[in-house]
Amino acid sequence: MKIKTIVCIILCFSFFVSSCTKDGSEVELKEKSIAVEIDSLAYDAAQTIKNEVKEIRTFSTEDGAISAVETQNADLVVLDEFSLALYNSNERALKAVKVLPFTIEYSIYFHNSTELMQKFNVEILELLENGTINKIKEAYKTNGSYYTDITKLPDTAPTLTMAISVGGAPYADLTESGYVVGIDVDIANIIANSLGYNLEIVVTSVDEMFNMLSEDKVDFIISGLVYEPEREPTYNASLSYLSVEYYLVEVD
Repeated sequence: MKIKTIVCIILCFSFFVSSCTKDGSEVELKEKSIAVEIDSLAYDAAQTIKNEVKEIRTFSTEDGAISAVETQNADLVVLDEFSLALYNSNERALKAVKVLPFTIEYSIYFHNSTELMQKFNVEILELLENGTINKIKEAYKTNGSYYTDITKLPDTAPTLTMAISVGGAPYADLTESGYVVGIDVDIANIIANSLGYNLEIVVTSVDEMFNMLSEDKVDFIISGLVYEPEREPTYNASLSYLSVEYYLVEVD
């Protein structure tokens, strides 16, 4: 009987402690003000917890939102995993304290190319399963680049043409020499190469990308594009090739 009594006391105490911790964290979050860049995906991520926090303060830029936390004009800031790594690499001591229930899934878009899309889907699954995409993500978080190990194909090999919008690192950016680099470029190169195609890249705006795709001037488009059901059936979206998480972040 004594053993049962002791066990019961321990279990009850553990439940009490865990309940207090849970309640305490909820109360603590309700006392926090959140800084976020307005008109951004981070702002959408912040909306998922708007009823759990004291207030959401918006800023015109991401850097402005971070500065608000650094100057104690806000308690926490919402950042995606790439921005968090970028600012930390620039010696701004930030620490993630909570993963938000908001994940962005990026897709590649096609038009009248179901067979090609299916081939891309097979390649995407392979890259996810063998860890290549995760290696690319981590590379862009640390040194801002990834070495794309592809096979040199002959000039006589067929060519795929893709359109991309240069919106900035880590997805697509321009070097001083005029080369397009980024996660999207690496993934597109790897897939095209694996399928036996050379890749031609056309740099343009997001709107013009979709125009070119609908007119079959390019084979596919990729540029940090979120899957949107309303784009169907005009366009076909691949499986998600990249998932990006969002965090509540504090100044460490």
